[in-house]
Amino acid sequence: MGVYTPLQTYLSQRTEDIVELSYEEIERILHRPLPPTAYGDNKRQWWANSTSVNQARAWLQAKRRVRLDPLHNTVAFIRDESLADVASEDEASLMGLLEPCARRLVQDVAEEQDISASDAIALMINQAARARRRDTLDWFAANTAPSAVSSAELIRADRDAR
Repeated sequence: MGVYTPLQTYLSQRTEDIVELSYEEIERILHRPLPPTAYGDNKRQWWANSTSVNQARAWLQAKRRVRLDPLHNTVAFIRDESLADVASEDEASLMGLLEPCARRLVQDVAEEQDISASDAIALMINQAARARRRDTLDWFAANTAPSAVSSAELIRADRDAR
């Protein structure tokens, strides 16, 4: 279950054409605070109706578009029936780029984890990125001479230089 699934569920169950919620109400639905970027100077980007970000996919899959009121920290989720297959279209185009064996792997992971294919792809890419970063750090550890200065001393020096 994704972080924003409770919001998607809540919006999907509402029958009103416009559901207006305060940030606090959204946080209660999510059972967690919104990230600072939802409040910050670039909050319009966070609340954008873009399928490239998890939070927006939640309301877009619920067939809603967002209208932000930045002065009052409220959000209107407006019904838009044309969004019926937004996520599935994106997912289908992404799956179409994969070789058959990769598509099967994505489907297997999605079924095993009980998540969407898009979330399975993200999960696998994140795992691969962590493994690659770990391998890179291991390589540097094995191929770099130890420093005479401890990490704590370097951190203190960096902190004190600010």
